[in-house]
Formats: sequence, C-alpha cells, structure tokens
Amino acid sequence: MRLLPSIIVALSIAASASATDPQLFIYRNDSRFNQLSLSDSTAISHDLEASDISRHSLQADEITVPLDAIDSCVVRHTYIPTLHFRFTDYPEATGLWDKELYLNATLDVTGYGYVDDQPGLTLSVKGRGNSTWSMPKKPIRLKFDKKTALCGFKKAKSYALLANYLDHTHLRNALSMWLAQRIGVPYANHTMPCNVIINDTPQGLFLLTEKIGINAGSVDIDEETGILVELSTEFDEPHQFRSSLYQMPVMVKDPDFDELYEDDPDGLTPSQRLSLWYDDFNNAERKVASGKGFDAFDLEAFVKYIMLYNITANLELQHPKSLYIHKLALGDDNKYIFGPAWDFDVAYNMVNPAGPQYAQNSPTLPFKGMALINKLTSTPGFLEAYRIEFENFVENIYPDMLQFIDSYAALIQPAAKLDGLRWTASEPIGSWAYRIPSFKAETYIPVFRQWIQDRITFLSSRVADGKF
Repeated sequence: MRLLPSIIVALSIAASASATDPQLFIYRNDSRFNQLSLSDSTAISHDLEASDISRHSLQADEITVPLDAIDSCVVRHTYIPTLHFRFTDYPEATGLWDKELYLNATLDVTGYGYVDDQPGLTLSVKGRGNSTWSMPKKPIRLKFDKKTALCGFKKAKSYALLANYLDHTHLRNALSMWLAQRIGVPYANHTMPCNVIINDTPQGLFLLTEKIGINAGSVDIDEETGILVELSTEFDEPHQFRSSLYQMPVMVKDPDFDELYEDDPDGLTPSQRLSLWYDDFNNAERKVASGKGFDAFDLEAFVKYIMLYNITANLELQHPKSLYIHKLALGDDNKYIFGPAWDFDVAYNMVNPAGPQYAQNSPTLPFKGMALINKLTSTPGFLEAYRIEFENFVENIYPDMLQFIDSYAALIQPAAKLDGLRWTASEPIGSWAYRIPSFKAETYIPVFRQWIQDRITFLSSRVADGKF
C-alpha cells in the first residue's frame, strides 16, 4: 500500500508536463516489465476493494499490475525513439531473413521528444553483419533512394542498426563511438538508441549509426582520388588484396571501382586502380618494416586509434577485423589514416563461454595487435605521443566517460528491460562468447563501470612504466 501515493503524485505531474505523451515505466519484481504511454485517453485506476492485499492492482487501459508486484514507477517525458518498419511486400513477416535481398518498406519514426517524428518515410532494408548476422536478433541495413537526415543525423542514403545481441549492457558500441569522438579518432560515428518494430512485431533495443563509407555523413573525402580500406579476415569484398610483406587482408570498402569505371569508361579499369593501390600500400608497409612507418601512416590518428582500442580492450585488431584506414590520394604526399573506429562487440568485460557467472575478460588484458600494428607501436615517436594523449584522456575525458555511462544507462534502462523480455536466451555463441539477456541491465552497469575503472588504473600504471 505504501507505493500508491508515489504513483498518484507521478501521474499528476505527468498530466501537466508537455504535449509529448509521457511514458510510465513500471518496474516489477515478477520478471515482467510494463511501459505505458500516458495519452489523454489513458485511464489509470487502482483497486482497493479486494480484501486480500495481494489482489490490489494498478490498472491502466488493458494492463493490470498487482501492487505487490511493483518495485517502483517512473514517468519520463523524453524516451528513446521508436523506428517502426512495415514491409510493403511482406506484411506478415516478423523479422529479417536475408542480408542480400533488399525489401521495400515504409518507416515511421516516433521521436518521443528525443528527435523529431518522421512518419511515412520510404526506403529499403536488408540484413547486415558477419558473425552478428547468424544470431537470433538481426542487425539491419537501411537504404534510402535519396539522402535523408534520419533522426537528426547528417543526410545520407544508408544507415545501420546494430543489434548488440551480445551486449547485456547495451553500452559497448555507444560508449566506444562517444569516446572515439571525444578522443578525436577521425570520422567517428554518431549513435542513437532506439526501439525497432517490424510489421508490429517488437525487435528490441538497437543502436542507429552511420554506415561507414565515403560520403558526407561518414568518411568525407573525394572518392575520385581517395580510398577507404577495411582490414578484415572476412576478406569478402569484390576488390581486395593481401599485402606483400605483412600479408594483411586489405579490402576496398569505398569507392566502388566498378561504378567509377562505368561513369568514366575511358579512365582506369577496376583492376588498374586496384594495382595502383596495391603498390601504394606495399610501399607504406616497407616503410613500416624499416622503422619509418610514420612517414606513411599518420602518427596522431594512429595513437588515438590505438588508445581507444586499448581502453576498450577491443580484441579485433589481433585478427584483424573491422579495421578501417583511409587515404586522400595515392603517393607519398599523403599518409594512411587510421579510422573510423568500428565494432566493439568483442570488447570490455565481454563474457566468455565458460558460463553465465560473469566469466568476463580481465581489465588487465594486455594490448594485442597483428604484425603491422605491433611494428608501428614499436616505432620511435609512438610511446611519447601515446603518453601525452593518455594523460590528456585521464584528466579531461575520463570523468565525462563515467558520467556518460551513468546517464546513458539510465536513458536506455526501460528499453533494455524490454529487449531482455524479447530475447531471453542465455547461450554460448560459438567458442568465443557467452550471451546474457539484458533484462537486468541495471545490475550489470555497476560491474561494467567498475571494470572501466580497473582498466584505467591498469593502463595508467603501464604508462607510468613507459609502456602502453
């Protein structure tokens, strides 16, 4: 009975607050969770007639919640946006099933005061991802016919929705992209949490972000002269090569060499372009091997990139996977630049397949990279530049990082609970990860936050000893 006055007060505040429908979140102790939009037509009442207190309930529209099942209620006037897709040709579909086939769709964005509403957008969607595509909750690629400023992002034709199925905190990618921006990693992505619905079937909590590529919303360079490559063991792009010295799997992410040739049949053929960039990259590798790597790779960008991956304990650089590098033009007058940063699913205190009892990666994991990166980190000039950058991080960015964790976790907590109800499995993912649902995300955040603090303590001691 003690909860009733607080509920009534919360609702009276909500009724007079703003034009945007407030959201009532009911935190329960019976492994359920309720979210209710408090529109003018919503009727809320509580039943005090039953003699048995366990039968007393808070009733709203068609939802009835026993009072003894309620831990607390929170009303918010700003909630994360909802992206509701309707597949034009497959109205009965309950999710995506193909990452090659684009499906015609409409999209209604309900901003909840976080962003503007955008009803009736037309686009096409398909699945995306490599290892993440094989998981039950599917990541999504969005493609518009013309550049569109979706949810306040810079205008672009393509966007990505990250599923974060492995992340029981829903923080890894969002925090990493925020940190990349603050550190100054070139062309760092922006992010926005959102709930996704497909044909009225909830899909859970996703992270909207730019699709990495050469465009104004991502890597803003001239595609006629520049290049964006991805180093990845996936090695599945149409135009790719293995470097001659370090055997790096170099894939051309952008531009599309075939499209450039179609636009200019008198110009270079795709194979000629690839040959020129093959020679250029191998020339850069030779400089790395001779101890002059920063004549070919930008030192400042490399230091910031490595520091980001070291702070987050991202393990992808040792393969490598999802490692992006860009260059403005061929030749020695321009250097290769590390960035943008991408893919932090296998990072931080990820849980390994040992079991569900937080068999998490240690905060004292040493940095691991492949041969090219390890040679660059041992090149004169790197350690001193790293020390300066890390000390600036600890003094000026780290406190804000902890605040971001707290505020972002509070913002997405209701959506994380609903995601945990939608995707309930605790399961091993291959031999490299263990998946935990996010229903109890609020209890995982302090563990995550403490891991960050322990990680920074460890890295600070390394820097004090002249290491990284």
